[in-house]
Amino acid sequence: MKKLQIYVLKGIAQAFLLSFLTLALLMVVGFCMQLLHDGLDVVRLSSLLPPLFGYCIPIVLPSAFLTGVIMTFGRLSADNELIAVRAAGIHLFRVVYPVLVLGLLLSAVAGFFQFEMVPRARGAIKALKYEALRQMLLDKAALSWKRQFSFPPAHLQYDDFQDGKMTGVTVIEVRDQRPYTIISAATSTIRPHPEQHETVVFEMSDCVITRFDRQAYGEARTFTVEGVIYSVRVAPKAEEIRTRRKHLPFRQLLQEVSRLRQRVAGQARYDDPDSVRAEQTANRKRLDISIGELDAALQSSRGKHHKYAVQEPRGQRLIIEHTQNLLADVQHQFDELRQQQADCAEQLIQMQEGEADLERRFELERLQATLLTKIDAKDKEIAARKGEIAEAERLIEADEARAAEIQGQIAELQQRKGELVEDRKKIIEVIRAADDQRSLNAIRIRVHKRLAQALSVLVFALVGIPLGIVASGRSVMIAFGISFAIVLLIFYPFLILGQVAAEAGVLPIAPAMWAGNGFTFLIGAVLMVRVLSR
Repeated sequence: MKKLQIYVLKGIAQAFLLSFLTLALLMVVGFCMQLLHDGLDVVRLSSLLPPLFGYCIPIVLPSAFLTGVIMTFGRLSADNELIAVRAAGIHLFRVVYPVLVLGLLLSAVAGFFQFEMVPRARGAIKALKYEALRQMLLDKAALSWKRQFSFPPAHLQYDDFQDGKMTGVTVIEVRDQRPYTIISAATSTIRPHPEQHETVVFEMSDCVITRFDRQAYGEARTFTVEGVIYSVRVAPKAEEIRTRRKHLPFRQLLQEVSRLRQRVAGQARYDDPDSVRAEQTANRKRLDISIGELDAALQSSRGKHHKYAVQEPRGQRLIIEHTQNLLADVQHQFDELRQQQADCAEQLIQMQEGEADLERRFELERLQATLLTKIDAKDKEIAARKGEIAEAERLIEADEARAAEIQGQIAELQQRKGELVEDRKKIIEVIRAADDQRSLNAIRIRVHKRLAQALSVLVFALVGIPLGIVASGRSVMIAFGISFAIVLLIFYPFLILGQVAAEAGVLPIAPAMWAGNGFTFLIGAVLMVRVLSR
């Protein structure tokens, strides 16, 4: 019996290894062609072959094992060896179960690669791909044919590249989906940053800079400068790439799941975190606009309040002070004139009692008349100055009343802004909770997907064994077609649709991600029961 089982396993191993190497080679070549198309050079590509091969192993393993199972059991059926096994009184299950055990072991191997090798390989491939993109900017040959690059928030384009210089350079910096700065330069050179490996530096000359106002859309300031040093980050750091969730190995994924579960504990649960986040992000943008409008209104109101509470009263008080000084002078002059008029009247009375001097009398009378005229003018001037003081005091009272009214408006605006800020904080908390739940769901989906793809080795074997047994030498290709149709039309579509449904919150994660395995398992189980019961 052991010899028979070893014989079957050896046949599967031979067919499996052949198909595995073929499929893996085709996939690696396909990835290499894609990376070369993306700008990777052959020297860098050679260092990616080990991670590329590790990346392809769990993808190729289920199909290769399915191919080996169908070919082996198809050959056994075509050579009537299975009939001989039955004639010897050996139940086919004793031949089949070692293959299922091997499928389970290969599923464990695929799971190891899915959780350990594939994330690391993806991180290494992505890091080297970004390095190649960075090198494309520094490579004269590349710059001679590629005339524009986009590394948000910066977008660069130029007219020509000659003698180590770009000509007709335009850099557009975009923020919040709006152009923020436009730099036009006659010429520019490019070099790597001396310290930041992921950054390149453009040294531009004869520049015209246009900077748009972020508060008032459409308003811009334009000025010219002789030179500009502009740094562009063309790639994330290697540490950033390897710490992304899709590049985390199994243990770190579990740690991330534990951390996120602690954060979402006690939060409101959302069936569709993506739609909640999109809705609340739109609400936050509207609140930001309203808060900006309130800030502008507050700034205007504070300016008016300062005008009516400080500037205008200060001016009126200066007027009052100046007028009071003038009034004191006029009052002093008025008093002197009154004193002179009294002295003149006393002299006239004395002249009436004594000897008459007509000339002197006429002179005193003219002087008295002049003094009375001046006294009357000074009296009117005093009244006018007092009126000016009263008017200034009235204006001060009016300004203070206006300032008090504006202060009330400021208080209302501040209260309204405080309410909007509180609403914004609540929205940010909802967005943060939705992000946490979305991240947790994404990790759980990723874990279930990797497990489902790893266990597909066993599931495919369960389908391939009965199809290979049913097939004869003439219908092995038909069995291949049926098995791969099951894989391509049931397993992977259910896996992809399940992932979409789980990400949208339409279905729970586990049933959605394991639906493809479930249906394929049912088909294989039904076929297996029918074959073994014959």
